[in-house]
Amino acid sequence: MNNDSKNGVNRLIARYKAGYVDAFDKICEQFGNMVKSIARAYFLVGGDREDLLQEGFLGLLKAVNGYEEEHGIAFSTYAYTCILNNIKKAVRKANSKTNLLLSNAIPLETVTLINTKNPEDLMITTETGEEIKNEVKKLLSPFEYRVFELYLSGLSYKEIATETEKQTKSIDNALKRIKEKITENFKA
Repeated sequence: MNNDSKNGVNRLIARYKAGYVDAFDKICEQFGNMVKSIARAYFLVGGDREDLLQEGFLGLLKAVNGYEEEHGIAFSTYAYTCILNNIKKAVRKANSKTNLLLSNAIPLETVTLINTKNPEDLMITTETGEEIKNEVKKLLSPFEYRVFELYLSGLSYKEIATETEKQTKSIDNALKRIKEKITENFKA
C-alpha cells in the first residue's frame, strides 16, 4: 500500500472515530476484497457465505476501532489479523454446539491427505493447491464439483441454484455431501 493510500486510510479511520459513520463504508470498499479473500478460505456447509463475510466485516470494524497509527504497524496488517481472528473465533464458537450452522466450517487452507502416517510422510505428500483440487475432483460427482467451484468463487446458494438451474435445497444437499466426502477423505 503506498503512502497516499495509507494516509487516506488513516484519514478515514480518524473521520470514523470522529463520528462520521460514512467513513467506514469507504474503508469497507477498500478492504472488502481482503475480507472476502479471508472468508473464502473457510468452507461453510449449511449456511451462506454471508455469515463468514459478516464476521469478517465485524473484524474490520474492530480493527478500525482499535487501530493506533502511533504503534507503527500498517493498518492493512492490523486489519488482516483482526478479520482473520474474528472469523476463526466465530468458527470456534460454532463448534461449541451453540451454533450448528458454523460448526460445519472447514478451513480449506489446512486440508491435507488423510493417508499420511507420520510427519515425514506428511511433508512428502502435502499436496499443492492444484493436486488437492484434482483429488477433490475425483471424490465428487460432476454436479458436486461444479457446485463446489461456484461456492468457492463466492456465489450464494441462490446464485449457484440459478447458475446450475437447480433448486436451492439441491445446492444445500450437494454441499452437505461435498463436506461429508471431503471430511472422510481429507484431514483438516
